[in-house]
Amino acid sequence: MGFSLTWVAVRGGTPQAILEHFGLRGTGQREESPEAEITGAELPDGWYLIVDQHDRLRLTDDRVLRELAQSRDVVMCFVEEHVMCSAAAGWRDGERLWSLHHEAGESAAALQIQGRPPAGFDGIRDRLSAQRTASAGEEPKVDYIWDIPVEVAAALTGYRHDQDLPGEPKDAFEILVQVDKPSGNRAWWRRLLGA
Repeated sequence: MGFSLTWVAVRGGTPQAILEHFGLRGTGQREESPEAEITGAELPDGWYLIVDQHDRLRLTDDRVLRELAQSRDVVMCFVEEHVMCSAAAGWRDGERLWSLHHEAGESAAALQIQGRPPAGFDGIRDRLSAQRTASAGEEPKVDYIWDIPVEVAAALTGYRHDQDLPGEPKDAFEILVQVDKPSGNRAWWRRLLGA
């Protein structure tokens, strides 16, 4: 069994405004790790995190991210450990700045890069590529390239799906429920009129 989830970290705006954007509300119920369908947590450095176990909020959709990133910084990370696929992207002011994608089924060494990755990317890529090269003669036990998008997203936000939140309380994640359709799903005429 492995992780299969999508998360976004948003910096700019209040957690309440971010929840309203997706038509979510907090339940007051908390958990140590994000196991419920949708959870949220406040991260250090002003990031607000939403973890979606089945991507019901369509957090990998460019249109959803573009709208969310209006006057905000957004980092998205997708992990599917069953097939060793990972992706991460950074958005600001409605524009995708960079994206990284690895799918082991295509090639164990392949990493698709679009845009200009953030500071720190080169060091992460070089370190993990060197680890992959060093283990080339062995039976592969670790997909080092898979970790590159995950580590880049974690370096920016402080969150990694398979680690505890450093310095945060044990019940940092609030269970969220959908009470309304996300604003990204409004009818085209409502978006046009701002309704």
